[in-house]
Amino acid sequence: MKTFTVSGGGGSVVPEPTPAELEAGASLVQEPERLESASDSPAPPPAVQRLVERYPPSVQGSGAPHRGLSLAVGGGAVAGPGIAVGGEASLGVVVDFTEPKVSVFTSGAWGTAIAPGVSAGVSGQAGLVADVRKFWGSGAEHGLNTPGGGASLNHATSTPGGPLEPNGVTASVGPSIGGDVHYFEGHTTERWSLSLDQVKGALHRLANLPGIRRLGL
Repeated sequence: MKTFTVSGGGGSVVPEPTPAELEAGASLVQEPERLESASDSPAPPPAVQRLVERYPPSVQGSGAPHRGLSLAVGGGAVAGPGIAVGGEASLGVVVDFTEPKVSVFTSGAWGTAIAPGVSAGVSGQAGLVADVRKFWGSGAEHGLNTPGGGASLNHATSTPGGPLEPNGVTASVGPSIGGDVHYFEGHTTERWSLSLDQVKGALHRLANLPGIRRLGL
């Protein structure tokens, strides 16, 4: 090892590294490992990717509510007198004003009621829906039926018998016998959906049919 003297008052001697020592020291400096980025991660297997695309994360209940309107025809019956049991069913459409989309639905519900006797009838129904996304699945209603019509407060439930969340009101008009106050639970099932543009297109094609034009409609 060579040495050299630093001029100055102290005159201390500092060892000077040889070329071999410099080369050995350089080999001790290692480049830090490169962090693996997300883009370097291997792609998931095709089967996993297909499942992710087929079942995306649910967004139900997130964001602003989807206001809507439901129109249906239905019927129901309650067997009294006093504390009674009964049920109802309906078929109709619900319009989602947010997407927008029109969906056909069927619903069924059953439960307990208070009635002076037998209560039964059919009716046309119109309802305001607070959030159409919660319209599907399990639900419940508190309702009143009279000989001329009725009304109900509709609820959404996360599971059958679960906590009630108000989700709209429905009014009905139609012939019936008797009357009742009831609490029914049930479910609603979507059958198929159409966008409003598809509905307008279907009506336009219907209006342009030769037979319709000949009738002057």
